Amino acid sequence: MANKAWMFKRNCSFTPKQVGLFYLAQSSFALFVATFFYFRGVWMVFIFTTIVLIILAIALLIYARHTTDFESIQVQGRRLIIRIADGAKTEHLEWNLLWVYVSPELTDKKLVKVGYRGDERLLGGLLPLYKREGFLKELKNTIRNSNFNLIE
Repeated sequence: MANKAWMFKRNCSFTPKQVGLFYLAQSSFALFVATFFYFRGVWMVFIFTTIVLIILAIALLIYARHTTDFESIQVQGRRLIIRIADGAKTEHLEWNLLWVYVSPELTDKKLVKVGYRGDERLLGGLLPLYKREGFLKELKNTIRNSNFNLIE
């Protein structure tokens, strides 16, 4: 039986730890400068610095939340195993390979549609556009070959 696995991860430059360290360094320096101006009598700088740091913190939290997103697709024996992590939500699906269907073409959003008994998932969102057609063909061939081996 053919065992095959694909793993797609988001292309992020920084890990959540690096984002946190960047924010710590950025806010330390900004607060140092704001405190300097505060003691010189220009207290408005401190207020604006605080507002900017809060906005930056929100933006970096949103960024860091999605740095660990991934899609994992595995064909193991008689099962198709799909794991999808999007932000704080992780989804784990195990489908019987004989009942899985793959759409013959990419969707309008250029994603691969995979289904099992009416439950559908769109895959390949973390894959570059130019590789999605190849992934679709490879997934269909792997499932077709696995199903052929299961029937024999």
